[in-house]
Order: sequence, then C-alpha cells, then structure tokens
Amino acid sequence: MKYLERKTKKSFKLKSAMVAFAATALLMVTGCGSSEDVQAGNEKEEISVAVVQDYPPFEYVVDGQLTGFDVDIIEAIAENQNLTVDWKIMKFDGIIPALQANQVDAAVSAIAIREDRAEVVDFTEPYFESGLSLVVPVDSDINSIEDLEGATIVAKQGTSSLEQAKAFAEEFNGDYTTLQEDATMYMEIASGNADALINDYPSVAYKIVTDGDESDIRIVGDRLTGEDYGIPVSKGSEGLVDKLNEGLNYLFESGKYDEIYNQYFGE
Repeated sequence: MKYLERKTKKSFKLKSAMVAFAATALLMVTGCGSSEDVQAGNEKEEISVAVVQDYPPFEYVVDGQLTGFDVDIIEAIAENQNLTVDWKIMKFDGIIPALQANQVDAAVSAIAIREDRAEVVDFTEPYFESGLSLVVPVDSDINSIEDLEGATIVAKQGTSSLEQAKAFAEEFNGDYTTLQEDATMYMEIASGNADALINDYPSVAYKIVTDGDESDIRIVGDRLTGEDYGIPVSKGSEGLVDKLNEGLNYLFESGKYDEIYNQYFGE
C-alpha cells in the first residue's frame, strides 16, 4: 500500500515585485557573460546513491540493468531536481555505515525510518508505507505467531526484520539466523534449515504474485508491524534532503508517483 499521508511543502514566492524587478535588472547587466557561464549554471549535480540489487520489486537487475520501484523514484526525483545519479551497489547492512562515513550521499533500498537510524543519518519525508510479514512454506504447520514455539526464524542482516526475528526467538524459545540476500532466505525455509522467515510485506507479496500457482510460500496472519520508508542522507546534507523532499513532493502532486507505484504494485 502506498504512502498516503503527505505533508504539504511550503511554496516559494518572491517577497515583492521589486525583488523580481531587481533580479531582472541584474540579469540584463550580466547578460553579456560567456556561453560557458550559462552552461555551468545548467550543469547537473551528481549524487552517489547506495542501493542493493536483489530486492524486487524495489531494486533488482534485469539484463544487466538496475531497475525497480525505488530506482524509478530516485531517477524521477533526479530529473525534476536537475541531478544525475551514480548508483553504488552494496549489501544492505553496509548502507548506513557508508552514509556515516560519507562514502555515498544518499541511499534507497526499502529503508525503514527508525529512531536508531535517524540518530546517525538524516531522512527525507516518508514515501512508502510498509510493514513486516511472517512467511512459511505452504505446507508448514505454523498458522499463527503462537506456533513459533521452538522455531528457527531467518531474516536479513541489518534490517528491522532481524530485530523482530530476535524478539520472536526469545519469546518462543526458538532461534534465528541471518543471511544477506532474499533468495537465500527463501531457500533456507524451502530446504528445512529454517522454519520461517520475516521480510517486508511488499516484497513477499510481490514474490507470491510473481510465482503464481508455483509459489511455495505463504504469509501467516496480518502484518507484524507498520513501517514508513524514507531516503537516508549523510548527516549534515540538509541541502540534499531539501532537494529530495522537493522532488518527492513533485512526484506526489503531479501524479508521477502513482504512475510508478501502479507499475510495480497495481492490482
């Protein structure tokens, strides 16, 4: 389900007609500058954005090309804000540390806005409403959370899913394991090495729909949590946060967000 509660950003207006007149006069005075000066003013700012490549429908690779919902959102923002994106593919648990070390400017990979993360990175406004789901093989005896007694639960390293898996393992005298990629997590429960996994609902739902009648997994009960995704940015980069928020607001108001959303999640 897409993020529905959107904050209205402040519009930018000239304070008076005199400001507009003065700006026009200044342009007339400096209008004799070189063409290089004009081109320099139109140059796109390059930003480096960390992303994983194995989390459909948010980010994945098709024929060697990075694609997905998150990728399209960032590219649309970049086009609106005169930015160019240098994608940096990495493991999920390396993204926040890379932002802290200023190795990348921003990141997008279905990253939930959490208090602990907000202490070390800055977030844009939310752009997607998500949540966690408990997933088991179709023939599993686990039909409720209470059935997790003694179960082994698998989750991805560095995610909210892992925190939930740890909590369930403690509550139900079970165990948890961590992996790096979605595909290996699903293989873990298919092989019987784990009893269940916890993952973001949109990704799980997308896999079930994509697999169709051949799907060998199912979701147990309702979503475990509700989470909002945001775009994290290195601390102190307020200017970039503002640009990304302005771009998001444009996508929401123009209908472009709905167009991208429907491409990946439309019923």
